[in-house]
Amino acid sequence: MSTNEAKTLKSLKERAKEFDILLPFMEGREKGETKELIGTINTIVDYGFLPNESGELYAAFIVKERANKFYFGGTVITDRLTQLHTEGYYEAIKAEGLPVLMTEKKSKNNRTFTNVVFFPEQ
Repeated sequence: MSTNEAKTLKSLKERAKEFDILLPFMEGREKGETKELIGTINTIVDYGFLPNESGELYAAFIVKERANKFYFGGTVITDRLTQLHTEGYYEAIKAEGLPVLMTEKKSKNNRTFTNVVFFPEQ
């Protein structure tokens, strides 16, 4: 293999790894299940957004109470974090933390979803 071929392969390897993009806070943490967070108050201390297969963004986040894990958010938490992010609250969330209580609710169609309440003690 020539040097030019090695450079091309390295570039290909680097490019291929881009498909497995992680947010910086995800590295060194294991994926947790959102169900672990149901019914207890947790504090979101960082978050970001990743694209799904159709290009839509979904939230990934970490909580102070489970420092060794990261979580993927469903529709409700993704929508709410997107709104807060759009309004400029990212730095405040990282600095102060965002208390959240997740509970399971049933929709009118009898489907279970995760309800999200921020600052539940207030």
